[in-house]
Amino acid sequence: MAITINTTFNSIHLTSSLPEEVSITTDQESLEVSVYVNSSKVFSSVYYPYNQEIIVRDIRSIVESYMSGAQRNIATLKIEAKGAETIKETVTYDEDGNIHVSYGSDTSSPAVVSSDDITVIYCRFSTILASEAFLSSHFLTTLRSALIPRSGSMKLSFFATTSEASSISARIYFSQLANPSLILSLDCDLGETPSDYDSISSKMLSHAYLKTLVDRATHYSCKVHGAEYRVGNRQFNLFFTDEQPCDTFHFLNAFNHLDTAYLFAATTTKTEIDHSEAVCGQYTQFYDESVKVKHEVETAPLTPQEASWLSEMFSSKYVTRQIDSFTSAKVLISDITSEVTDSDKDLIRLKFSWKYADGTERL
Repeated sequence: MAITINTTFNSIHLTSSLPEEVSITTDQESLEVSVYVNSSKVFSSVYYPYNQEIIVRDIRSIVESYMSGAQRNIATLKIEAKGAETIKETVTYDEDGNIHVSYGSDTSSPAVVSSDDITVIYCRFSTILASEAFLSSHFLTTLRSALIPRSGSMKLSFFATTSEASSISARIYFSQLANPSLILSLDCDLGETPSDYDSISSKMLSHAYLKTLVDRATHYSCKVHGAEYRVGNRQFNLFFTDEQPCDTFHFLNAFNHLDTAYLFAATTTKTEIDHSEAVCGQYTQFYDESVKVKHEVETAPLTPQEASWLSEMFSSKYVTRQIDSFTSAKVLISDITSEVTDSDKDLIRLKFSWKYADGTERL
């Protein structure tokens, strides 16, 4: 009894590049096809072949749905096809010509075929590059540069294979406090990518971290203005500002990776109070009072890349607002106005509203 998974998979896939259809040929009457993600069975169904072929569809949506719900950005995928168990059947005839059928207690093991383990990286966008080529040249964010406050930080993540062995470096731009108009640069070698196994690695970049590297190399007071951070062919430009953001949000981006958005924006807080009214004699009293608070935000002008990236927050299933240095609270985003243009004349400003998920305001 033959079972063959005809669709070929690469060892590494972005979820957006997974095949739309998986073809399985068999000579059996039916097959149970199961999809495993991180060894957990997330889908299983019995298929009946037509012309000895079965087509399994929506693999991408099955995998992405599980990874999104579990907040996973990397997982192992395996597809398994299993034939039906067969029970040994014995047919006998008695002297009167009657037929007797008996079934043995032993059952034959079903034929099982599975794909190799496939490493999948969550990604909501399709790319023109093959998955491995994209991952070796991009960080797990759609941003290529960011402006953050000196008190803030930016977490950059990347996927590296055991065979990559790329160097990690930073070119830091700074000035001496004694001569602030002269911009200097410092190249720092920060080691190599991990080579123990295929994995996602992260680095937290901040003004304090980069300033420490400059201080160790120069031994005089300085101010860091920005940096080019490189991991192999990946590059990210980071800039610092003395201006403090109006709000800070954390959200799962297109790669299911936690990004930080420092918003320079104007916020209007609106409070809506609903209640019922009861009159007793000459006195009026309110009851069943409910208070709803909504915060309306209009961002400062954004670049097209920043606007497209921030739009990911609007559709993210997990968004939190930074309350203080140690506390964040989950929020819900609504009333979204997101119009991104590539015009050089029109300023891009995004508008949206947010409220705390539990309905309770924070002090």
